[in-house]
Amino acid sequence: MKILLPMLFIGTLMNAQVSNIVRHQDSYKDFPYEGTRIVQVDEANSPNNEDNVFIFSKIEKNSKPDKMTFQRFTKINGDWKVVAKKQINYPGIISAWGQRKAFADYDKDKSIDALFIYSLNDYDFKQQSVHLIFSKNSELYEISTSTESGYSKDVYSSNFKSLPENIQSKILEYWNKLDKK
Repeated sequence: MKILLPMLFIGTLMNAQVSNIVRHQDSYKDFPYEGTRIVQVDEANSPNNEDNVFIFSKIEKNSKPDKMTFQRFTKINGDWKVVAKKQINYPGIISAWGQRKAFADYDKDKSIDALFIYSLNDYDFKQQSVHLIFSKNSELYEISTSTESGYSKDVYSSNFKSLPENIQSKILEYWNKLDKK
């Protein structure tokens, strides 16, 4: 039994479809990200197929209005290229929820599907809205909700319905379980 458990664990790692690598943010200082500082960085790869780095960067601290940029970098022919990007501007504070994210390959196309959460807050840190960004290949899909609706009305990006039903259901399962308050 002592030998069997470690072998099962190693076998699981070898068959994994997604690998998430954690490095210090300074490891990405040479990436051509927008903004002046990285607030969140994640590396998620499809072994032997695709390497990705997801970066949330911001402008200088205490800048008004706040500006955050989300970029998906994918290694193409040995070089890191931006394949998806979103800029968020807000006359308050934008917060990336670093611990609220997920990486998968929902449709088994050997490309990383990733979702991230961020919120918009007033200058007193009172949350005004919560947003989900779903990154698939070079496309970004979004869901948001706000305090105005009591977090009961979801707003979807115009392209969200173009996602396959099984992917929509996985994203909505995550979104509906998320504590947005």
